Amino acid sequence: MNNKKITQYAIYAVAVLCAALINEHIIKYVKTHIDQKGYLLVIIDMAIVVLIFAPAFGLVTKYTKKLSQAYLKTSKKFSASNKNGTLLGFTIAIFILFILYANLRHELNVVDDLRAIIR
Repeated sequence: MNNKKITQYAIYAVAVLCAALINEHIIKYVKTHIDQKGYLLVIIDMAIVVLIFAPAFGLVTKYTKKLSQAYLKTSKKFSASNKNGTLLGFTIAIFILFILYANLRHELNVVDDLRAIIR
């Protein structure tokens, strides 16, 4: 697989994960500020998903693409080959998103768990 395809897949994956994190953050905010439970909350949740993912995915893709290109370009400078630099940059980005997902969506503190393992 060539470096351009890997970069496109990496940008797409990061954009989708960022949009999902934004959605989760907004859902948690809405749940704390809306007293409704049950089916009305389900409808509000569904509306937020549609309202967030449609425009947010476009915005996240646009800005993530710019940031990813700059990030991957920097990663390539630190690596001997472009493909290894892209994979290194993508791996670091996925690790950061993993930490954010674990913290926001599952209330797990990865950093503290890693510190405990290392000790």
